Amino acid sequence: MNGKNDKAGKWLPVLHFHLPFVRHPESSKYLEEEWYFEAVTETYLSILESLDNLENDNVPYNLTISLTPTLLSMMNDDLLSERLKDYVRIRLKVLGEEAFRTEGDPDFHPVTLFYRRRYENWYEKIKIGGGKYLIGEFIKHFNKGHLDIITSAATHAFLISMVGEPEAIAAQIELGVDAHKNILGITPKGIWLPECGYTEGFDAILRKYGLYYTFLDQHGIEMAKPTPINGCFSPVISPSKVVMFGRDPESSRQVWSSKEGYPGTPIYREFYRDVGFDLDLPHLTPLRHGSIKTFTGLKYYAITGKGSYKEAYRPSAAKRKAYEHGGQFVYRREIQSGYLKEFIDEPIIVSMYDAELFGHWWFEGPWWLEAVFRRMNENKFIKSAKAKDVSDYTLTGLDGLLKKYGAVGPSFSLHILKEINENNGKKGIFIAQPASSSWGGGGYSEVWLNEKNDIIQPFLSDLASKLIDICKNGYNNVKYPKVLNQAARELVLAQSSDWSFMLTTGQAVSYAERRVKSHLVRAKRCILMSIGEESFNADWFDDISEKDNLFPWLDARVLYGKNIC
Repeated sequence: MNGKNDKAGKWLPVLHFHLPFVRHPESSKYLEEEWYFEAVTETYLSILESLDNLENDNVPYNLTISLTPTLLSMMNDDLLSERLKDYVRIRLKVLGEEAFRTEGDPDFHPVTLFYRRRYENWYEKIKIGGGKYLIGEFIKHFNKGHLDIITSAATHAFLISMVGEPEAIAAQIELGVDAHKNILGITPKGIWLPECGYTEGFDAILRKYGLYYTFLDQHGIEMAKPTPINGCFSPVISPSKVVMFGRDPESSRQVWSSKEGYPGTPIYREFYRDVGFDLDLPHLTPLRHGSIKTFTGLKYYAITGKGSYKEAYRPSAAKRKAYEHGGQFVYRREIQSGYLKEFIDEPIIVSMYDAELFGHWWFEGPWWLEAVFRRMNENKFIKSAKAKDVSDYTLTGLDGLLKKYGAVGPSFSLHILKEINENNGKKGIFIAQPASSSWGGGGYSEVWLNEKNDIIQPFLSDLASKLIDICKNGYNNVKYPKVLNQAARELVLAQSSDWSFMLTTGQAVSYAERRVKSHLVRAKRCILMSIGEESFNADWFDDISEKDNLFPWLDARVLYGKNIC
């Protein structure tokens, strides 16, 4: 280690918890609702269990997570909570029969019993509150001081595609802040910009709503103007005083890559070998959707190798390997931090992941995460950090420097900016305008704005403009305010970046198309009904209000009637 700098480096982990709002009361069982149930039983409960283990053993940790408003709305929904409990109960029944079927089989009986114990544990946790149990657990860890919870845009809209309607961007942000206040009882200070999409001017809107830190992909920081001295290993401070963190590609790739990273280890669970496809037995029928075979979450095989031959999954051995990989990860961050400290006073290594990687795609991920925090607690060269703590420290330092230079007010001269950057950049205080960027393929919005999904944008823009115009200039003509409020709900649901993503990747395309079309049609009809240009249809309105019931506090006039620019 470099003797000149004995400060511990910082590892700043960020998990992004997000799902689109999927709720279908019109059907007793809906395939796409299982995206949420899978995430709860494979990711959310598993991660919370790892955090509980750390708390119970008095192991300190620091973790930043985003909980998107759509996901929180589903956790808080009574109907989905009942269906979540049914989802677990069905698997417990099937696992009872599977345990009987595999009895005496030395390879598959142990893994069957492992799943049965696991789902029994999950059911005990959620049997009272359903998704609300998750909310309570996240708040518990937040209150203990180890967890930093940040928000996101209301429906995870790709905000870059909405730059022509700043009021619509502000509405997404305001709803995101309000969701955390109303559901969690927390006023968020940080935000996950959907798809890490940023362009100049967003920071001013974030600051307007009390949000002062966020995250970008590596190139969003490294291509900032002026060029940051520390690259992505220190945050930059935007002109509106929003702290921007940049993703470290090395530590991220080591975890999420199925080829280069840990998830491809042969002893780990094979995601694609699922009993929903492997077995065709009568007692598995409750897991299916009619004749459609689907993933069930019950997977009996290990990755083993690239061929079709697979060995039985051994959870205990996989858990030991996850702990080994956790120690290896900490060692690599120690080496990385030691090298960076040759050039940077206190390097910050930001590792950003979709939460569903842990437990769902990479089953052993929550075990690995727990092991990382345990090993990092024993290491004196690298320590975990929360984004809020780093941001508070950074902005306090900047305020002290501005006071020193006699700068007052929201703006300051280029001369002062240059002085601060040259004298303090290496220490982690650097003012710059981040580059327009996103994460995902190409890094510049291509996934969410391309020839496969660009047909959506004119309709979204047209409806947003109509809604803004009514709320700003024609609200006296509104006969049914609650219908205009529902129009706003339908618009924000249509704006979700998930639909564009699905259309680009070819995943659940028909569902994405149906969702976009239905929300656009509903939003347009609601706008016309609200101002009396179409007769009010109470039955139709009650039906869509029951289906799309998120953000009950939403007030369209408050959201869209503001002057942003």
